[in-house]
Amino acid sequence: MRELIRQLFSGLRLRLLLLVLLACAPLMALMLYSAWEDRRRQEADWKQLSQELISLAHREEEKVVGQTRQLLFAMAESSQIRSGNKRDCKKMLDGIFTTYSRYANLGVIRTNETILVSALPWPEPVLPAERRFFRRALESRGFSIGDVPTETAGGRLTVNFGCPVFDATGQVQSVVFAALDLGWFNRFESELAAQLPKGASWTAIDRTGGVLARHPGGEKWVGQTFPEQELVKQVSADPSGVIEATAADGIHSFYAYASMPSQLVAGKVVAFLGIPRHLLFAEADRKLRRNLAGLGLAAGLAFIFAWVGSSVLVLREVRALVSSSARLASGDLSARTGLPPRGDEFGQLTRSFDQMAQAVEQRELETRRARDKMQVLSRRLVEAQETERRRIALELHDEIGQSLTVAELNLQALLRSPSSSGQPARLKESLQVIERVLEQVRNLALNLRPSMLDDLGLESALIWLVKRQGELAGLWTEIHVDPLGRRLDPSIETECFRVAQEALTNVIRHAKARSVMLELRQDHGRLKLCVRDDGIGFDTAAIRGQAVRGASLGLLSMEERAALSGGGVEFISSIGRGTEVHAWFPLKWRTPGVESKDMKELK
Repeated sequence: MRELIRQLFSGLRLRLLLLVLLACAPLMALMLYSAWEDRRRQEADWKQLSQELISLAHREEEKVVGQTRQLLFAMAESSQIRSGNKRDCKKMLDGIFTTYSRYANLGVIRTNETILVSALPWPEPVLPAERRFFRRALESRGFSIGDVPTETAGGRLTVNFGCPVFDATGQVQSVVFAALDLGWFNRFESELAAQLPKGASWTAIDRTGGVLARHPGGEKWVGQTFPEQELVKQVSADPSGVIEATAADGIHSFYAYASMPSQLVAGKVVAFLGIPRHLLFAEADRKLRRNLAGLGLAAGLAFIFAWVGSSVLVLREVRALVSSSARLASGDLSARTGLPPRGDEFGQLTRSFDQMAQAVEQRELETRRARDKMQVLSRRLVEAQETERRRIALELHDEIGQSLTVAELNLQALLRSPSSSGQPARLKESLQVIERVLEQVRNLALNLRPSMLDDLGLESALIWLVKRQGELAGLWTEIHVDPLGRRLDPSIETECFRVAQEALTNVIRHAKARSVMLELRQDHGRLKLCVRDDGIGFDTAAIRGQAVRGASLGLLSMEERAALSGGGVEFISSIGRGTEVHAWFPLKWRTPGVESKDMKELK
């Protein structure tokens, strides 16, 4: 079981599945990036909505201030208010108060700061903070607004407006006032509530953190302290922006805020548009979940197809390759994949494997034939060495030994003979015998290795060899040797000379030729040797087969000598058309001071 699990999760199929997963990774990254862009866009839209709501709040404020100004101007110009009659003023105020429910109170204040009349009881004495709009109306002789919202006895937060009432002489005789109920205005006359997204909240606070307006639930928030005081501290340095924070109820929320001018309070008003994080990014999250679900479904199907298709499209070829490789490694050189040829990469791979296996098998066969050839060559070399030793021994014993014996007998006879009458003849005969011995020794040495190869170089040695062999065999010779300019490496000179020597020997022994030509030249960085005759020729395939079986030592000897020096040899022949031996060697020049191996052995 463990082995099965290991194979499932560590094999090629798993890698293919991981490849599918990696292919899905860019799509995943694209979806996440798109979701991030959607969130940024929704955050920017949220900030834009905050600015629009601020503009709407500012317009609503200007509207209510303008309406209040018109109302107070109308009241100040009315005959009832200008008459100063308390009953008439009261009757008028009650009618207006009933009509405009946005106001918490309406009334008239005398210039000595006493209440002439009011729709609802006004506490006396008037507090200093509540007198500011009154003082401003007297000083400016125009419309005025209080600095801060004022809390009434009923707990409602109001903003006071004032307008002077002039008598017939143009003197201020009193001030009419209106107390705007912020809670009533927020509940019934503001359009902000309709503009808010679901779950969002709008809050306007003054510089002290007091809530001036709140949607939704404004009736219980107006006049209270804004609970998220940390937000108030953060926005003091920046007039607008977006803050991500935890609300007082523990919900992680986004707050878009901005400062806006206000006529109702002193200083700036800060408006917060808040929404829980999960609501702000609800659409982006739904889109992301939908995309991820689609990607997961596509990836699941891709995994299934990859799991099933890998067996048919990939693993079959891989298993065939593994099996064939194992057979080939075990020594079965006939191992092949057996798969049909295809044009794709796997087809190329299986075809390459089959070609490799075939090449390995062919190389093994050739290696065996080289090995067999080397064994035959080694055996024939040993036999040739023994034959040459036997020939040299016989020549030394039969010819040179007999000649030296004759010379020895003549010299002994001279020593025993008291007279000198026969000495000249015997001495002459002995000198002739010694001369023949010297000639035989010289020829024997030349056949073993001509000294001019070491003394004069390859060109001179080849010219001497062709002329000598041609004269001995009665052949017409032709020689074309390019001057090399400097000496070649001793091993190159030796092997080239031996190949030429063996080729000429074969011409004399087997070709029945009338002429022979030797050519030595340099061509494209190589030394080329050609020996051509006009003899009877031979079947190269048949002779090569005999050579492998050991019947022809000359061909193998030439091939091995050329190969040992880094070159090669080629035989061109046919029955009745003569023979050409082409050999080539690297142009390896002699290093000064380096002697040949043969010269070292002689020393």
